[in-house]
Amino acid sequence: MISKGITNIYLIKDNNMKQFLGQVQTKTVTFMDGDVQIKVLTVGDAKLIEAKTKALQALPEAKQDQLEILRFVIRTSVIDADQLTDEELDSFPISELTKLSENIMGVSNGGEGND
Repeated sequence: MISKGITNIYLIKDNNMKQFLGQVQTKTVTFMDGDVQIKVLTVGDAKLIEAKTKALQALPEAKQDQLEILRFVIRTSVIDADQLTDEELDSFPISELTKLSENIMGVSNGGEGND
């Protein structure tokens, strides 16, 4: 049953969700002593992270690289981080990478991040 008070919805040309397809939202978050631009994760990005996590968890424990997911999240969201090698990412303090990942997930879940 439709409740009272709902009015007819008229779609005005160029005023619907399709106009936003392909647009990338970015936010600035703190990383170490500066700022980086992150891309707000899409549903597709979240599904990729979930699939990567499940694939990693399916491996024998001895072959699981727990930092692989952290690197994947950062490369998926941080602008230009996809150009960094594992070795380069591994040279950053783990605490800073973890905070960055938490900011990415916080922003992508509708928060403002933990700058």
